[in-house]
Amino acid sequence: MIYLYTAENCPKCESLKKKYRAEGIRFVERNADRIKQPEDEIDQEALVQASMQNMELPVEVNA
Repeated sequence: MIYLYTAENCPKCESLKKKYRAEGIRFVERNADRIKQPEDEIDQEALVQASMQNMELPVEVNA
């Protein structure tokens, strides 16, 4: 499963979601605010991934 952490008014986020939908790739969208206070292991992985991306959105986690 692919988890996408996105925010409102994020052009990169919208572009990636549009691309995935066009290609038929299924994903679960999560609010990027969850990265600030991780609620589960996937959120924790998103925090690590975001750190490696200099906290730029979107953050993609494959779980």
